[in-house]
Amino acid sequence: MGFLGMSLKFPVWSRTKSGVNMYDFTSYKEWATYNTALGVSQNHPLLTPALLFIAKIFSQAKFEVIRDSTGKVIKSHPILQLLKKPNPYQTLPDLLESLSFTMTANGVGVIYKKSTIGMTSPNSLYVLDFNLITFPDSLDRGKFINSIGTDKMMNTTIIYDESEENLKIKLKDLMFFYDMPNGVGCNMFEAESRIAALKQTLMNTQDSLIAKNIIIKSNGKELVSTKKDGMVMTPAEKKDAESLFNTNYGLSNTRKRGLITNASLDYKSLHLIMRDLGHDEGIRTDASIIFAALHLPQDVYSIAGAKSTYKNANQSLVSYIQNEAIPTLESFIAVLNNNLLEDGVSLVGGYDHLPVMLEFKNIKYNGIILQAQALNGLLMSGVPNEVALEMCGFEPTLELGELMTAPQNTSDESSGGDSSGDESDEDKVKRLLENSKPLNSLN
Repeated sequence: MGFLGMSLKFPVWSRTKSGVNMYDFTSYKEWATYNTALGVSQNHPLLTPALLFIAKIFSQAKFEVIRDSTGKVIKSHPILQLLKKPNPYQTLPDLLESLSFTMTANGVGVIYKKSTIGMTSPNSLYVLDFNLITFPDSLDRGKFINSIGTDKMMNTTIIYDESEENLKIKLKDLMFFYDMPNGVGCNMFEAESRIAALKQTLMNTQDSLIAKNIIIKSNGKELVSTKKDGMVMTPAEKKDAESLFNTNYGLSNTRKRGLITNASLDYKSLHLIMRDLGHDEGIRTDASIIFAALHLPQDVYSIAGAKSTYKNANQSLVSYIQNEAIPTLESFIAVLNNNLLEDGVSLVGGYDHLPVMLEFKNIKYNGIILQAQALNGLLMSGVPNEVALEMCGFEPTLELGELMTAPQNTSDESSGGDSSGDESDEDKVKRLLENSKPLNSLN
């Protein structure tokens, strides 16, 4: 495996010292001491903080366990205790940060659910580096299997960190989380990393910083050349003059601040203006490409210094949480429900508790109020409870309180001789809507 876990069949466009442009199959060795996407992701000036930003948001999720039949929250459950203290080295936010970081970098996140010998339920959760997993060759074929074959496959043993820990773990004790789609290669547990597509951009950023560093170290030099006429002082005269004018103050013993001579000299500064070289502009362009690949909104995360209002930044952050963090969290929860929870209960989670989500929560609550008002109107107009609940988006089996439940019209007498008792449910709804207030007047 080469740079970013890729084969060296994918070279980098480079330029040699002689000025020749070429595809270089080894240029990554000049700066990348790590040969995996995770290694580069941990040591890149733009990519690393961006991945940390994503991981920090993901790690702020809160979880509950509910009963599927009623939707009621279960206050105490073993999975909540396990998530609270997943292992001796990490808290829940630490575990989620590690999982998010490795999943985005590698394309696959892995959690090892470790159990005490003789016990079936895990008592520890550990994030593993997917690059250190050695799969048996048998997983590269026969991937279309039935339930019997699935049980046999999940008892297959893999080796983790063969050169160090050398752990032998059954597949059934691992949980896989995917940033990129899996199941498109020979091994159904593998997936590509989105970082691999950024290989050239990551190289460009590093090369720009190296070039900038070279210029910084060489900048400020001056060129002094002798004209045809004039005569240089003797070494002894020059030393006496330099001592007299103290031209080495504030510098090392081998450096001087001035040049004393009686020769006729030309002077030229070799200082380079960094702005004219375009390094910073190139780095900002690379950053935009990296952040776009990570789906980070420019209003929230940018190095270009873009001026965004507080409101726009908040809206962009809410949009990111809804479109990126929540789907990732739901995928994570789905894997945990399949692996760690018994039938009849489910783990749920979200980010509604975050301050930035308060506006979204207000919208949600206003929607619930409108639902309740519509339900009350339907019930008061005589629409059957089950029909009214279903029309307003509630479960038909929901138990209504006495204050919201109106007497059902069962006969003409119950309507006081009013012809509304003969109305169909559809007619009643139409009459209610005609007499209802516009939505904007309810705010």
